[in-house]
Order: sequence, then structure tokens, then C-alpha cells
Amino acid sequence: MPRERATPAAPPRGGPAAAARPRRPSRRSGPVVSPEGVRFRLGGHRDADEVVLALDFAVPGPTRFRRTRTGWSLRLDRPPVDRLEYQFVVRSGGGEQWITDPGNPDRVANPFGDKSEVRFPDYYEPGWCGPASATVPDGATEEAVHTPAGALEEAVPVRLWSPPGLDPDTRAPLLVAHDGSDLAERGGLLQWAARQPGPVRVALLDPPHGRRDTWYAAGADYADHVATVVLPELRRRVPVSAVVGLGTSLGAVSMLQVQRRHAGALTALALQSGSFFTADTDPQESGHPVFAALTGFVRTVADRADGGGTAAAGPRVLMTCGVVEENLGNNVRMAGVLARQGYRVDFRYVRDAHTVVGWRDTWSPGLDLLVAAGSGR
Repeated sequence: MPRERATPAAPPRGGPAAAARPRRPSRRSGPVVSPEGVRFRLGGHRDADEVVLALDFAVPGPTRFRRTRTGWSLRLDRPPVDRLEYQFVVRSGGGEQWITDPGNPDRVANPFGDKSEVRFPDYYEPGWCGPASATVPDGATEEAVHTPAGALEEAVPVRLWSPPGLDPDTRAPLLVAHDGSDLAERGGLLQWAARQPGPVRVALLDPPHGRRDTWYAAGADYADHVATVVLPELRRRVPVSAVVGLGTSLGAVSMLQVQRRHAGALTALALQSGSFFTADTDPQESGHPVFAALTGFVRTVADRADGGGTAAAGPRVLMTCGVVEENLGNNVRMAGVLARQGYRVDFRYVRDAHTVVGWRDTWSPGLDLLVAAGSGR
């Protein structure tokens, strides 16, 4: 899924914290990693018809393994990324099985099934992912925020997190995150917040099961509900110096729509790998049920040369996208549209794919800067 940009930054190097450190693979299985690429090895499975490497993006070379005396092997030249998430597809007798790499202990959690992970030698995690941030410090508070459903089918689940030692009456920036619980659990969002030099509160917004596509795919009722019901309730509960909206993939589209329909609701935006589909950049997505809604919203944004009055104050926008993502082209385009409309766009290429780890790896310094600006630091 997506871009265009104003003032591009160099591709960052940094990444995920959820995988174990690599152990030495056996002689017959496990990846052999070098700065130039990876040799994948799968032992056994001699009765399989073929084994294929499954990635979330296209690579120029072969992905079909060759049969060896002890199993299967594939040499992959390094794509322009610093880490890989992958699975093996083992096909036999007309059926297929998707598996993680049994010779690689490193895993990354994924709602559609765990992935194996390879980190190239020059990959490193952001500084806040060190051992000290393995858990959120004691003293943090979290409460459920209940609001009426209004025009929606059901209420938006919201949890409000505050860092240790922050007085309830102290003004601080508020980060509002779509898919909040997932970003907290798989991306360590609350660990990131706890490591900020100044206090920041985090509101975790989660779509109920089955609602994500309709709510986040440019759903006007949902955007209006966030701006007129959820955010006012959060402001009623805690004093806020700035509101930064964070969204990834479809969540980025929805966060931008909140700002477009309600110019004063958000102080700044962090839009990561947004699904800013257009008919010419994303024909492969045309069969998706929300494709028409997404392309329609993107057209309305692009057609308002002045930003429809929403960009008068020049809101800051962090945009990130993986260099190998299908979304790269539409993100670059959207960044250019927003920049021409007066938004202050900070576009950052990520040496990763459409992954939580890739999104997480650009929170520092990109999201750090948005939050710091909101607190006056």
C-alpha cells in the first residue's frame, strides 16, 4: 500500500525488538546471512514437490528452492531492506503448507501467523528498544474511556495511558493511535512513550472485530465520531497541550480524514504506509471491497488545491513508508499533495516492508519530533 514527499530523509536503519537473538543454525537447516544476502536452508521434506519463499513484497530473483541432498536451498540477493519477515510454502500432492523456518528461532508475531525473521548485519534497533524498555516502568496508569456509539454500530474501544509520575492536572501532549493495542503489543508503543524526555499520554483506539475496514477506509461517520465524541471526552479527562494522530495502513487514511473533516481536532499527524490508493498506482487492489471508498477519498484530498482550508495553520505531518512496499508510489504522491497544500511534511523512507517493526523503527526521531513540538520542547 503507498507516496511523494517534501524534504526526504535518508533511509533509516533501525528495527524490531520482538525477536530472539539468532543462534547458530544446524549444518542442514537455518538461514546463513551476509551483508549481500541470505541462503535459506530447509532440511528434510524430501517428498515435497516444491518449496517457495513467501515474502510480503516482490524480489527480482527466484523464490523457488532447489532440491539438495539433505533438503532444500535458496540463495536470495539482499533486497534494499535491513531485515526480512518470511515463511516457507511447502507444496506436495496438490496441497500446500505455510510454515516458519524450523532452523531459525527468530520470530515476529503476526495476526495472520508468525513470521520468521532475518536481520542483516547492519540492522539495529532504535535506542529506546534496549533492555531498560523491555517493560513499561512501574507507576504508569491506564483506564478505559467509555463513550456512546452515536451514529456508529457500536462504541469505539478506547484506553488512556499516562506515564509514571504525571500529575492528572498537568498538561501534556496526547498521542491518539489507531490500532492502538496492536501497536502497543507488537510495536512497543507504550515503551516508546515511557522513554520520551517529556511526558506524553497515549490514547489507544481499537476497531471492534469486523469494523476495521468500514471504519478506517475513509468512513466519514467514524472520522466525525472521533473528532466530536472521542477526542472531546479525552480532553475532558486530562489537560492536553497538543493532539498527535498516529495511523498505519488503513488507520493512516482514517486519521487524515479526521483532520480533513475537522481541521482543529489534531495538532499533527503521523501517517505510516497509508493506503492512499489511486486507480493508476494501485490497480492490483481494485478488487478490495473498500477500494472505491479509498480512491474516492484520495481524489477529494487531491482536488482541493488549498487543502479545503484545513492546512491554513500548516500542520506538521510525519509520513513513512517502506522502500519495497506497493504503497510507496501512492504515499509519495499523497505527500506531494499535502506539501503543496501547506502541510509541513517530513517524509521518511524505511528500509523495511509493510510491517509493525518497520513502522516502529521510525518513531524515533520522526514521532519524537512531533510530540516534542506539541509540548514546546
